[in-house]
Amino acid sequence: MSCRYTNFDITISGDSSPHVVLATYRGLSGASTFDQDALQPVWQEYLARLGDPFRTQGEQLLSEIGSRLFTELIRGHVRDLWSQARSDLDDGGRLRVRLMLHPPAVAALPWETLHDPRRNQSFCADARISLVRTQNLVSFVARPRALEATLPLKVLLVSVETADGLAAHEESGQIRAAIEALSSGRMHLDRLDGRVTIQHLCERLEATRPDILHIIGHGNEDGLLLWADNAPALVSASTLRAALQQAECVKLVFLNACLAGQVDSSRPFAGVAHQLLQSGLPAVVAMRYEILDRSAVTFAESVYEALVSGPCRGHIDAAVSSARNSLYIRDPDRADYATPILWLNAENGRILRFEEREREQRLLSRSPVKARPQMWNSELRLEFRLAEKEAWFRSLPETISDPHLPFEYQRRRRIVGLLLRILRQAVDEQEEGKLVDIRAVQKRLETFDEERRHIQNILDHCLRRP
Repeated sequence: MSCRYTNFDITISGDSSPHVVLATYRGLSGASTFDQDALQPVWQEYLARLGDPFRTQGEQLLSEIGSRLFTELIRGHVRDLWSQARSDLDDGGRLRVRLMLHPPAVAALPWETLHDPRRNQSFCADARISLVRTQNLVSFVARPRALEATLPLKVLLVSVETADGLAAHEESGQIRAAIEALSSGRMHLDRLDGRVTIQHLCERLEATRPDILHIIGHGNEDGLLLWADNAPALVSASTLRAALQQAECVKLVFLNACLAGQVDSSRPFAGVAHQLLQSGLPAVVAMRYEILDRSAVTFAESVYEALVSGPCRGHIDAAVSSARNSLYIRDPDRADYATPILWLNAENGRILRFEEREREQRLLSRSPVKARPQMWNSELRLEFRLAEKEAWFRSLPETISDPHLPFEYQRRRRIVGLLLRILRQAVDEQEEGKLVDIRAVQKRLETFDEERRHIQNILDHCLRRP
């Protein structure tokens, strides 16, 4: 089965209800409104039920919550667009649903419970659907660093001792065993156990330069419980953000700490996971509610196994989707499968490119001759039409009047500007008689066309607004 994902982007914006919804898929767009938020009594009750660690919610209640969200969101033109996406999914595709939820009270809704009532199926029950959250408001988020790493993938596993002198031995041991059981050529594990202070963490990050930081411990929406002056101490989210801002090697932070993924319904970027995104991290996995230890271990084991050995290996969003699916199959009556949240500030979720690395190794083992990139040919150049693309880019307005989509427009405008500079350089190199990699140019042309469609959809949306 192909691991190529198609993005279904949903942006909800606006300071008051009804909020504006803009969905885009394969160059098409659909708009509607959304008038639900976490401050409404019905959602307060739902969230209390989901956050109760001593209660089994039941499959019926979870389906009811997810169906209400789905019905309120997927309507009007957005429903028409979703029907096309579902048709592609039924034909064997994969779908990455990216939620850009700007109002805090909307972001605080339990989106990971999404359930399609017509098909009577939870999103978490279908491993082909990857559900991620994206935060791209320039006033809150730094430019994300590159997501991709090189083999072997380096993991720093941090297990923080508790106040009673016990470390999370069982959970840490099981996750460590799962990682060590994987191919040593694909993953490398470093550990930091015991009375971990923020200074210890910073020193180990600098020494080992991991791609993934995995922390097992306790926390809440304000910070993580580490150690200071030989006593447990809550390290604030802003302090953790500053530490990770210095560790530019880290691509993913995995927080096995209950409530670290809590979403504040009144303040944007108030929780631990949100603060880490502000450091420039491209991906964060965190637990929104309290979760059973066995479920946390199952989730982590499934993520790492899928990341390096699954059908879509190398993709963190596919790995999280697979792990959610495992939790759902194991116990559809508990909200554990909807507890982990993946924030992904990247165009796709690929952390590693296994196929390309392994192909290179096979080629090198067969022949000492270095492969040369394919020459530019005249047929590709006829399809290029650079002058027309540059003229279109010059005609774009610097800003747009719509108050809800300015960053999204500016971000995509910068992307096409950069692509044009890269493509112009390729043309110049070709005219100088240099070799040009056709596959790389074709990929950039495809990306340009996709971004151009997105920009045009945004501009059309602005024109339709009264």
